[in-house]
Amino acid sequence: MGRFETITYEERGGVGTITLARPEKRNALTLAMFGELAEAAELAGRDESARVVVLRGRGPSFCAGIDVTELASLATATADDVRALATTAQRPFLALATMHKPTVSVIQGHALGGGLQLALACDLRIAALDASFAALEIRFGLVPDLGGPHRLVALVGPALAHELVWTGRRVNGEEAVRIGLVNRAVPAEELDEAADELVRSLAAAPPITIRLAKRLVEEGAGQDMEEHLAAAREAQVAAAASEDQREAIAAYLESRDPRFVGR
Repeated sequence: MGRFETITYEERGGVGTITLARPEKRNALTLAMFGELAEAAELAGRDESARVVVLRGRGPSFCAGIDVTELASLATATADDVRALATTAQRPFLALATMHKPTVSVIQGHALGGGLQLALACDLRIAALDASFAALEIRFGLVPDLGGPHRLVALVGPALAHELVWTGRRVNGEEAVRIGLVNRAVPAEELDEAADELVRSLAAAPPITIRLAKRLVEEGAGQDMEEHLAAAREAQVAAAASEDQREAIAAYLESRDPRFVGR
């Protein structure tokens, strides 16, 4: 997609990959980058060929956060200016967080500030053991306003979320797995292979079932058991009526790989 200057987007083999492409700046986020990220995330959501969406950072770091030069404008910004900036910055995070497809962030080097929140916008996170995570907004007299606290509470609990946001302390990949911040951490040299294996398995799964199961997981926390079971029944009706469900059974009985079409 040649129209992007600070990121890239491509679809291959059922995988839509968004890559942050400012490696010389450790993929620090600019206002222009937020806009392009939003376009790419929305494009990936509409891309019928992409069954899973992956977020990566080019070079040694995933994302070092918001480019500090962008923060200088806050000194003279009005309240409306700040609201407009936050709305622009939130757009790609919202697109990723509400996408009906599975989303995966692959994290090496740094995921700091806005970079951490960008990783949190995805459903799954796989990281290098030596990756560094931190909510750095507090150091600049700001709050994490891109959805990070909402996801942090769900993943690590309110007490630890408070600690990470209030102190800005860094967490490596090993601790990130232990506290539930990331799903998996591997040696840096194994990251690409491990991420590709995970992503391929998601892309090979039946898209309808993935989408229905994602909704059940996301909505389950706000439902009582009866509500959840009712939703699960309707999801199962939709899954059982799909061509992919019939293909899954046929492939199993015939000892072959299934060929899912998303219907």
